[in-house]
Amino acid sequence: MPFVFEVPTTLDALHDMIATYATTGADASLIIQRIHATNSVRLNHKNKEKMQNFYDVLLRRFVAVGDAVFNSGSGGPDLERYEQLNSLTKTLYAMSQDSPECAGAVWSRRLGIFQQAVAKRLRDVEINPLGDACEGEFSAWPSTGMLLLMRALPHIFPSTDRRHAVVTPALLLLGQILAQTPVKTRCDVTKGLFCAALMMEYTKGAKRFPPEATAFLASVLRLYADDVESVLGTSPLPSLSNATNCPQLMDLREDLSEMPNITDDDVRLSLEKDDIQSEMTPAAILVFSLRLFQQHLDIIGTSSDGSEREIFAEMTRSLLCIDGSRKDLPLPIYVKNVIAETARKSASTCASDTKREPLQRRKGASAKELAIKTLAPRMEDPSRYNMSKDKGKSALQAEHDRHRREYKREHKAAMRELRLDNAFIEQERRKAKTEIDNKAKEKRHKNFAWLEQEQATMNQQVRMGGSLLSGGGIGAAKAVKAKGKFGIKKGGKF
Repeated sequence: MPFVFEVPTTLDALHDMIATYATTGADASLIIQRIHATNSVRLNHKNKEKMQNFYDVLLRRFVAVGDAVFNSGSGGPDLERYEQLNSLTKTLYAMSQDSPECAGAVWSRRLGIFQQAVAKRLRDVEINPLGDACEGEFSAWPSTGMLLLMRALPHIFPSTDRRHAVVTPALLLLGQILAQTPVKTRCDVTKGLFCAALMMEYTKGAKRFPPEATAFLASVLRLYADDVESVLGTSPLPSLSNATNCPQLMDLREDLSEMPNITDDDVRLSLEKDDIQSEMTPAAILVFSLRLFQQHLDIIGTSSDGSEREIFAEMTRSLLCIDGSRKDLPLPIYVKNVIAETARKSASTCASDTKREPLQRRKGASAKELAIKTLAPRMEDPSRYNMSKDKGKSALQAEHDRHRREYKREHKAAMRELRLDNAFIEQERRKAKTEIDNKAKEKRHKNFAWLEQEQATMNQQVRMGGSLLSGGGIGAAKAVKAKGKFGIKKGGKF
């Protein structure tokens, strides 16, 4: 495998290069790393344009590998698709550090493409019937590769900024996906939970509140209620309010009750197609939703104004719908323990004896702001020496030091003014000299142009011949001399 590679400008060119020189997933990652190492913008600024194109190629490569994870999983020790995604994330981060402007522009364009694709899928829902993506049918939810790329985004750009050129549009896109995309199958629920977890990941650093994520979690918890049909009518999200017509969603509680023994090792929510179609998916969806609820409780925490009661009110009501009162649909012991743990944490976080005060966007005034402003004039006595530099000195020494500091300040000010004056004078002198030189140059160029014009006229007359002008040079002089009409005559006399 060579060390120096040409920068591929298309995804097909990169795949051809990988097919030629790579035999494993590690080799493919090594090729991408070498392309970045030998063509980095830090080595030559002229590589900026082609590395920007290569950045977009890597984003498309990331999506392709993520889609392969959904269809075929990790691929064994030879492919190791998850390791390829980790390596791609590191390379994307390094390239973003090399040229942040180019990385932001490429990400913004790619997010725009994602948003257009989501909007098109939502429009196609009215034409194409929704099906199970695990069976290759049409689904309005984005692909797994796109979701995994959104997972890598907060590792490349900071997610704690109040407004970010890349992270903020990505957060809005995730909110649109959760709020508007219809849910029909368990695969859709899995992708929705992944989007909700991404929104919590984006906002946990700044402790912001993602309403779409909490509403989706509350709606998913209602799918496991004892009376699902009556509870889903009041679902916070309209995308899940019509779940009564979806057999895969309505059978979640029944399939969960048929699992007698469940452990932590059995509960695993994955984006791979085979794991989504497994028998443990109902339990994994419920446990994962409860774990996200607990994580969100830890992130928001307890506030002084009791606002968490209102924030988690819908999720708490959804949790109370799973009381396990139906004996024909018993819950596994492991699931009961997770529900009890979540209920205790919710009760301790949202419990408060004080009345709920209205939410305020601004904090209360501080003591400094409430203090009465004094209008007394501020008098200073120049004879007193209260400066911190004069503590411990006698009055004579303090006055001497004060005069010395004042002299230094005046001296520095005078030197500064002199430097400004010198700079202004030099600028004016150069401006005047440039003006004189330009006038002389213009006059000289005018004379040169006149001389060239006269010489061109003479040359034109010589070419025309006839009676205008003829000859020229030493040839004409020799002919005249031969005739003896000027110079030394043949007789030897002048």
